[in-house]
Amino acid sequence: MPPLPPPPQFPTPPSGYSAPQPGYPTQPPGYPTPPPGYVPYGGYGMAGGTFQPIRGLSKWLINLMYVTIAGSVITLFAQILLRDSARDYINNSLSSSEFTSKAGLYVGVGLLLGVVGIAQTVLLIIWAFRMAKNHLVLGRLPQSFSAGATIAVNILGGCTLGILNFFMWTELWKASDPETAPGDSSWKQRSSTPLLAIYLAGGLINVVGAIALGLSGFGAIRLNSTSTKFAESLNDRLALVLLIGAIGVATNVIFLMFVKQISARHMKATREA
Repeated sequence: MPPLPPPPQFPTPPSGYSAPQPGYPTQPPGYPTPPPGYVPYGGYGMAGGTFQPIRGLSKWLINLMYVTIAGSVITLFAQILLRDSARDYINNSLSSSEFTSKAGLYVGVGLLLGVVGIAQTVLLIIWAFRMAKNHLVLGRLPQSFSAGATIAVNILGGCTLGILNFFMWTELWKASDPETAPGDSSWKQRSSTPLLAIYLAGGLINVVGAIALGLSGFGAIRLNSTSTKFAESLNDRLALVLLIGAIGVATNVIFLMFVKQISARHMKATREA
């Protein structure tokens, strides 16, 4: 019978070595560990669920807001250019059809703003809904405005002159703080952005002034006004119309800045690439 092979020789463990206990996770020495409270993007957070991306929605929303602001400025200039035609129409030096023809730019831009406004509202609803959902995953509790509540506020908040919207945006801003750890209950004590107070003040001035003068948004005269009322508004109250329009444009610039900033901080909080 041939001799048996020698037993295998295992390296001797270093001095002080102890075998890992069953169920105890091991990792190589020096392996980086995540900071306390870290929640990876797309992973499960404090309340369960996964983060929903907002980057694409933010880009589309911002682009539509640029269109709205540009269209509003064009509308203001169109009203200035129409003043002389309005005076001629009131003095019967210009026929109704001729006056309507000269108002083509104003009417066309107004219709475009209406379509863009609808698309912007839809994106705003989805965008705010996703942020509120992500805040739930981050453990931002309790929420005064749930994901479902943001839909109602974005649709009906105008009935409160934007005051309810102000409180909703304030909560979403605080909950998006990337420096607050998931599950930290102190998130509601974080400071808000002054942009929201300016936005609320500008919105209130714009709405009250527009109602008083019988205008639509951004200081534009209502498209459904009769030709005579339209011409009279251009001739008699153009300065006030332009003032309210300028405030409306400035207010929307402020909200554009807010959208950009909250998008950046929210994506930082959820680690969205």
